[in-house]
Amino acid sequence: MFFFLQVTNNWVTGWVDWNMVLDLNGGPNWVNNLVDAPVIVNATADEFYKQPMFYALAHFAKFVPPGSVRIGLETGQASGIENVAFLTPENVTVVVLHNIKNTDAEAVISDSEKGSISLKIAANSMNTIIYH
Repeated sequence: MFFFLQVTNNWVTGWVDWNMVLDLNGGPNWVNNLVDAPVIVNATADEFYKQPMFYALAHFAKFVPPGSVRIGLETGQASGIENVAFLTPENVTVVVLHNIKNTDAEAVISDSEKGSISLKIAANSMNTIIYH
């Protein structure tokens, strides 16, 4: 579901979505490539619609401030939970978990200094764990 999880785990240092707002047809853009966007504008009705992608981006923006650094996170791929972890400038650890399955899943976060926690991650959900 969410591209941002994948690219941050593969050494991206910056990311720009070049179509943050588009019309009902998925345009305009300079190559006439009609696509989706976080916000869709219906100019005729004077309305705009926030897409699921808008809320996913907002989720990261809320918990991962500028200056944060991605840190290592070991995980088992069989769980169906995509994940990424960051250390913020305030020395706070942020772990984002995305359950891509249609069923609930279990996740365990273990830290050699802080211990472990077992979590039930709802189907098709994004969750953030923050610890100091």
